[in-house]
Amino acid sequence: MASGVAAGRVRARAGVPWERSVLPNGLRVVTQPMPTARSVAVGLFVGVGSRREDEAHAGLSHLLEHLVFKGTRRYPEAGGLSEAIEGCGGSVNAATDRELTIYTARVPAEAASRALEVVADLVLSPLLRSGDLSGEKPVIVDEIRMYVDSPGDHVFSLFDELLFSGHPLGREIAGTPRSVRRARHDTVVSHWERWYRPPNLVLAAAGAIKHDQVLKAAARWFEADASGPVPTHLPAPLEAPTPAPPGALRVAFRRLSQGNLCIGMPGVARDHPDRWALDLLGAVLGDGMSSRLFIELRERRSLTYDVSTFGATYADCGTFGVHAGFDPVQAPALVAAILEQLERVVQEPVNDAELDRARAYTRGRLELRMEETGAVASWLGTGESLLPRILTVDEVIEHLDAVTVEDLLRVARTYVRPDLARLAVLGPFRSRLRFERMLHP
Repeated sequence: MASGVAAGRVRARAGVPWERSVLPNGLRVVTQPMPTARSVAVGLFVGVGSRREDEAHAGLSHLLEHLVFKGTRRYPEAGGLSEAIEGCGGSVNAATDRELTIYTARVPAEAASRALEVVADLVLSPLLRSGDLSGEKPVIVDEIRMYVDSPGDHVFSLFDELLFSGHPLGREIAGTPRSVRRARHDTVVSHWERWYRPPNLVLAAAGAIKHDQVLKAAARWFEADASGPVPTHLPAPLEAPTPAPPGALRVAFRRLSQGNLCIGMPGVARDHPDRWALDLLGAVLGDGMSSRLFIELRERRSLTYDVSTFGATYADCGTFGVHAGFDPVQAPALVAAILEQLERVVQEPVNDAELDRARAYTRGRLELRMEETGAVASWLGTGESLLPRILTVDEVIEHLDAVTVEDLLRVARTYVRPDLARLAVLGPFRSRLRFERMLHP
């Protein structure tokens, strides 16, 4: 095969369950066989997301993700590509995030070649017709409105806007109706030409499939230009955000019967050593029905139906916080109760039993998830794209097992003190004053 399959086939290190190769053009291929699986999950990960956009082009990555589905070289008509996958019993999808755009297909094992063909066509051979762009803009505007009309989702966007104001991390991934309507065809094409290049791509596959099968398929994608030079891709460094100061407040009025809020603060980057302790602290506080917030706020005080912790990690920063939906008349009691629980973990060490529960809960969810081919492919592709190297599940468990109650107390005092809190509220609230008093009693 002229394109040279063997430019760097390696096992990342002894004992890992996957294989990794790099094609001469820079495309990285990572696969993990799952002997008992009857399906194959394939993902093509593009190293660009909404974080790479300026305000004038907000939503460009998401817009491109939509547009590629309108027609490709092999499937020029809308719906043809989906029909090709669904006709063999599979599914195809895509998602845009802050730092990645991901195209996925999951199919029965015998249709693995079709899945590889489809994701490659989406990423490498979209038609990107101007007429399709015009037709898709109203659809995306409707999607944005759908999220805005979902208070439990939209409050997270309000929190991001508050915490990372003026930075791409503080903007809605899909952009705004205005930025979508103003998007130009040549700008969309240029975005594809810049970012959808082999050195910026990771192909991940898991399930009933062999590494050589995936590698040979990927090499065929580039046979036509195999003799050319290896393309280079040197994206500009990411601009780190400056978080809003502690005590920052955003109150968005909406005529609703329920309020939603996010109380949160800056977290850590995805490769920060405190990540594991912060994850477990989040589990102690608000992950699951035996967590502190659920027991105290829902079961004992009946202040909310829905309460949980949340977090996000990026290349150089992160978030940590608490989300709750609530009866508006309960707002003062609810905010006070959340801040009380944050203060408690700052002042008192978590006991060994709670840490053991949080560790078992976090570990169990990971191990259960990794029995599914789509989750494994996502793990491989995300790790290869965003981390210095892919971590094994056992390595993650080792990190979790190494966390002590002293670590939890330290990260609580560093990251989740109530005096570091920022608050975003969505609901039938016209005044900021009552919430300012809650944050600064």
